[in-house]
Amino acid sequence: MTYLQSNLHFLRTKNKLSQKELAEKLFMTHQTISNHETGKSQPDLEMMQKYADFYEIPLSDLLHLDLSTKKPVKDIGNIIFDKDRQTFQILSGSKGIYPMKDVCKCQIIFEDAKFHNEEIPFPLDHRILVTSYDFWWVNRKVYVGLEIELKNSDKLYVYVSNDAKIQNSDSFKKTMQYAQQIKEQFKTSSKNPVL
Repeated sequence: MTYLQSNLHFLRTKNKLSQKELAEKLFMTHQTISNHETGKSQPDLEMMQKYADFYEIPLSDLLHLDLSTKKPVKDIGNIIFDKDRQTFQILSGSKGIYPMKDVCKCQIIFEDAKFHNEEIPFPLDHRILVTSYDFWWVNRKVYVGLEIELKNSDKLYVYVSNDAKIQNSDSFKKTMQYAQQIKEQFKTSSKNPVL
């Protein structure tokens, strides 16, 4: 069974677009959008991919999942948690999609901004200790991140924000709150106790 028709209607209305507005964005006619949503005609594979790209979802989800009943994914600080699939996706750092069941530990880490390199996230020799009483380095810029250890001892890294934060600034404290939220998400989503 395919959910294409209902998903196309659901995604358009969820994004508060009229058929005319969507048609303009996708360079097609209003009637074509209407026909796809009602099933009067079926989009070809290229057009289905165009819809999937526009809504930023996998084509397989557009076709095979009832998106109106799917639990929403939770997006926090460069990491997306998909409760249905029990996975998380890292968008900045050790990019990829990983199973929640493999996580055994998660901790907040910091990288000195002057050594930042997304190709090798959080190299050991460029990690630093950040303290609230470290007055000597009060204007030090750091990247806030997480080190996620898997059961097989592999380590993944997530940049919680995409820019460096000045230690103890308001934006640093807000980023730290995001990092803590992600840690909490691992605790509640994982079947394994995460420290």
